[in-house]
Amino acid sequence: MDRLSKGLETKDEIRVHFPHKPTVIKEPTTANPNQIGIIPLTPRSIRNLLTTITAGLLLAHSVVQVGIYGFGAEKHWLDSLNMDRELNLPTLFSSALLLMAALLMQRLGQSSDRIATKDWRLLSKIFIFLALDEALQIHEILIIPGLRHQVHPALASTWVVPYAVLALILLWRFRRFLGSISRATASRLLRAGAVYIGGAIGMEMIGSFAVRSNLIRLHSPWYGAITGLEEALELLGIVLLIDALLRALLDQRNTLDLTLRLGPDTDSN
Repeated sequence: MDRLSKGLETKDEIRVHFPHKPTVIKEPTTANPNQIGIIPLTPRSIRNLLTTITAGLLLAHSVVQVGIYGFGAEKHWLDSLNMDRELNLPTLFSSALLLMAALLMQRLGQSSDRIATKDWRLLSKIFIFLALDEALQIHEILIIPGLRHQVHPALASTWVVPYAVLALILLWRFRRFLGSISRATASRLLRAGAVYIGGAIGMEMIGSFAVRSNLIRLHSPWYGAITGLEEALELLGIVLLIDALLRALLDQRNTLDLTLRLGPDTDSN
């Protein structure tokens, strides 16, 4: 059986499966009382878990906005949960999900035909860049303040233009790849991409238009709501992508094993 992480099994390892059956925990047997339970997971259970975390982060962001604009709370100690800030818990979670998607794409490339392998690996590299971009806000380098008064209000965050063009180029580049994989997988990938781009670029343009047209203030609960929805849609898009990738992997084999091996402490204490 293929493994994401290979190694000799020991009696102290944790094995996570992805079969098409409900999540259950296998109790240690009397023959081997030291065996740790096996916890099978499904793509749906993983998707539900990640979606719940996303909803929790959106709720925390909403509480932060109420604290800042409703009760005048200091912003600095709330930045760790503010989806409109950088290098905090939402950003870390988003970057981790993007890296997870890149890993799954790399795994898909290992068991596909030669042409699909090349495309899966290229997609994996793209998502590694997106993870770095999310963490380091690389796209903000493309914001040119001097152009804000010369372009449409929706394009005030000028990075959306090159990124939207790049998204269209990549869609054209991978058109044959999408036609070569199963229709269900292609449909799931396109749906995930639409949700992600709708949040990252679409909501960014809506926020820019509202602020530059003086419909709302930049520092206001309304703008906070827009940024929260933007980040939530991005996260939801990545969650849908991971779900699609897991299902594509399961189309290639019935189960996947993720193995965590536990060993004795080196310290005698």
